[in-house]
Amino acid sequence: MNLNFRKLKADEIDVRVGTVGKNNAYITLLLYKNARVDMDILDETVGKGNWQRDHKELKGNLYAGVSIYNEDIRQWVTKWDAGKESNTEAEKGEASDSFKRACVNWGIGRELYTSPQIFLSGKADELKKERYSVKSIEYENNNIKSLSIIDSKGNVVYEYPKSKTTKKSNVTSLATKEQVDKISELLLLRGIFDDKRQALLDKLKVTKLEELTTEKAQSLIKQLEGNGK
Repeated sequence: MNLNFRKLKADEIDVRVGTVGKNNAYITLLLYKNARVDMDILDETVGKGNWQRDHKELKGNLYAGVSIYNEDIRQWVTKWDAGKESNTEAEKGEASDSFKRACVNWGIGRELYTSPQIFLSGKADELKKERYSVKSIEYENNNIKSLSIIDSKGNVVYEYPKSKTTKKSNVTSLATKEQVDKISELLLLRGIFDDKRQALLDKLKVTKLEELTTEKAQSLIKQLEGNGK
């Protein structure tokens, strides 16, 4: 059985707020698929009568099994996975989540796991009220090659790879590993660690160096190098 599930289209991907940064300075966005999309892709790929779903409870966890009929061996092949409760309808949410996870085991929507980290800077309380959607998405070798996210007004708030036309006020790029390593090295050379290091992080309004933007990281590197002259 050689199945070739297509990649998700832009309008089949949901965008939700993930976490809120320290001091409400930014939010993260996460990409999701819903159960309806999974069912549509199963229907069009294997046929409505060639797949089925089942649920069972094991040690307090609800599992979903997605079975696809294998013509080669004339048997049903099933892949299972557990789900998590929803904040609203626990049982229904857990059933839906387990079904979506089982579909990922078959390969449906697995490309979403290659999504870059999506950060939007600004007042988190305001950013959370906005509704976001995927404007465009492209893939290469099962990985996300490009991604564009817009708000409810149609404004592009995030692009990957980063575009010069993307609004700087809404998009932030985190410090690179090279920048973080360089800053850590300079802090040690300047004798800035423990309480002094924590005081610096508090001043920069981050909990760790990895939360710095590339611009702030570069600025800090210049300051630290200047202090050494």
